[in-house]
Amino acid sequence: MARPIEYISSIDDSKDLWKVAVRCKHMWSVTSSQNREHLELILFDSKLDLIQAIVPSYLVSKFKTQLELGCSYIMQNFKVFSNDFSFKSTDHKFKLIFCGSTSVKKVQLADIPLNHLKLIGMNDIIEGKYRTNLLYDIIGGVTEISQAQIILDNNKSKVVFSLTDLSKHHVQCTLWGKLVVQLNEYYTTHKADGSIVLLLMNARIKEPQGNYPLNVSNAWNGTKLLINDLSIEEVKNLKEKLKDDLPTLSSSSMQMETTNTSVFSDLDKFVWKAEVLSLSDIAYLQTETTCVTVATLEKFECGQSGWYYDGCSECTKSVTLKDGKFMCYSKHISSEPVPRFKLEVLASDGKLKYKFIFWDVDCVKLIGKSALQMKLDLMETGDFDPLEFPYELDVMLKKELAIRAVFQPNKASLSVIGFKADEVLRTKIKERFKCEEHTSKIVVSTDDTRDDMHTASCTPTISTSEKQSHADPQTVSDPLSITADYDPSVANSALTPSKRSIPETVEELDSAQLSSTKIIRDIKLEK
Repeated sequence: MARPIEYISSIDDSKDLWKVAVRCKHMWSVTSSQNREHLELILFDSKLDLIQAIVPSYLVSKFKTQLELGCSYIMQNFKVFSNDFSFKSTDHKFKLIFCGSTSVKKVQLADIPLNHLKLIGMNDIIEGKYRTNLLYDIIGGVTEISQAQIILDNNKSKVVFSLTDLSKHHVQCTLWGKLVVQLNEYYTTHKADGSIVLLLMNARIKEPQGNYPLNVSNAWNGTKLLINDLSIEEVKNLKEKLKDDLPTLSSSSMQMETTNTSVFSDLDKFVWKAEVLSLSDIAYLQTETTCVTVATLEKFECGQSGWYYDGCSECTKSVTLKDGKFMCYSKHISSEPVPRFKLEVLASDGKLKYKFIFWDVDCVKLIGKSALQMKLDLMETGDFDPLEFPYELDVMLKKELAIRAVFQPNKASLSVIGFKADEVLRTKIKERFKCEEHTSKIVVSTDDTRDDMHTASCTPTISTSEKQSHADPQTVSDPLSITADYDPSVANSALTPSKRSIPETVEELDSAQLSSTKIIRDIKLEK
């Protein structure tokens, strides 16, 4: 006997063998910094309940050709996990993860409507009747474009305009990246369409903060932009009713400034695609995350080696002597190894202590001398001991820095990929700490050989610091340390846009993704 079809509203984590009849409302792909693609979908059933689903990277090739936007399916067998996205596409308590035994059968289901929108009006937005962690569908007519810019050398194109609906209230909207190009192309090629009515699916609403007004923006890959799509009844009706209130489209309506260089501030660039977190917030992380924090460097930690490692002359990896040749993991051959800094530094923000790994590029900037030169100077004086930390290194200590680093749950340290010493920038970063929220994260397996999913333990490595005096900061520490000698600050000197939380620019640049936060490349290194 076949299993009965159940409704989305019934889904919970009590079992995996769910069978549902659904239509695909929205689908997008997310590519990680490791060049792995996974799919995310929003599904709804005949009762118009929605749920988000994920196709892990190892199953993309299997399901990508089977799944089509707008089509209806009988699907069954999923892993079910808590809907713990930082920005949720649905308010369902759970999400579905495809696994090897997931079945997808395309069928015609007339009882499920072709379209279903989770709309919120301008009036409700202005009155604050929304959740900041929930994404919405928003329809509005474009009344005024105040800023527009395409930057050719990255994905930071931006357009700012006002939206209105029948309430006649206006809300600012900021679009980034590919949606800006899409809007510009429409203005260029559809001048006979008159006014513009937009539908933003999966848009983020950001509360006003300081000088930043209430704002609607895209959540990158997860947001879909439809322009004057009269096949959608809500768009058609609004366009007809606002025809006398919206400006007519003309070639001067959107004068797009094009530039080859970024106009963003140093702060915008530094926090781009990173979570701005205090050390206490970092202690709650469960998944690999690029983060920006502020801390004072207190002391060097004695790790598994000294203050430098023998590096490759062509890359930053370490070398070993094989068959009389110095060779790194990438099989580069060096005639002589190049000394490169690798320093483990304990840093504090007054509440918590955490260990950071500073690599060669950043150490040279802080010390003012290369590891090679320091080693040669010591050898000339006859005082060289590879395990003795030169006194000159101490110039790094007692400095408060804004630090960009990578948290990895299997490491006891944060791997530094950049820093800023500017006091104004440090202050601005600290001001953002109070806006951060702890969110549970779930680890989605991308292992080709397993279907098993596992949830990271959500046990922070801090005790009751709020109840104790800050005079004795707690330390997040562990005997384990990073042993692979590789300087990630070199590979990541160019910050690349795109998963799951997003930095901010003049209008709080939104990098929020609906998938996991994009992170530094995993590189298998020879110890």
